[in-house]
Amino acid sequence: MERRDLRQKMLDIRKSLPSAEVNEASVEICEAVRQLDIFKSAKKIATYAACNGEINPSFLEPCADKKFLLPVVQENGLLEFMEPHGDLRKGRFGILEPVTGTVEKISEIDLVFVPLVAADPAGNRLGHGAGYYDKTFASDRISIRPPLVGLAYDFQIVKKLEINSWDVPLDILVTDSQVFFSEMSHSRVSLGEY
Repeated sequence: MERRDLRQKMLDIRKSLPSAEVNEASVEICEAVRQLDIFKSAKKIATYAACNGEINPSFLEPCADKKFLLPVVQENGLLEFMEPHGDLRKGRFGILEPVTGTVEKISEIDLVFVPLVAADPAGNRLGHGAGYYDKTFASDRISIRPPLVGLAYDFQIVKKLEINSWDVPLDILVTDSQVFFSEMSHSRVSLGEY
């Protein structure tokens, strides 16, 4: 299936999910994330404001020892990550962004949760199509990037994604039933094994 068709199919399924099912899966996946050493040790965490049935990472908050940041789309096609100080407003794509806050340098962020439409076990990710995360975390732009973590329903995992040269892969992928690590470290484990 072509990326465009796969994207539309997954978005349609995700948007059709009842909010109770979205919340239940989000709580379960966030609990699995809380068990990961990489989350336990992180102090500055970039997350996202979930919409259209996405797994909602806000169930990870609050954590007294952690600072949560939200992305803000910039005119140059990159993302800045900001600790919100007050209200959020709908940005360019109707996604909530901080109105005011403190911008953190990417080099000082310990962990990034990346929204996705589909992914494969190797960590390849199909996003919403604008390429903001790929551009922001491109290896020719930043020398060291924080670990990228995807949160997904099991149905969003496909056998193998067609990838482009500019795609930036995930380091970890957490679903309803499994945790996938990039092929550079480990393969996958069920939620009962890590």
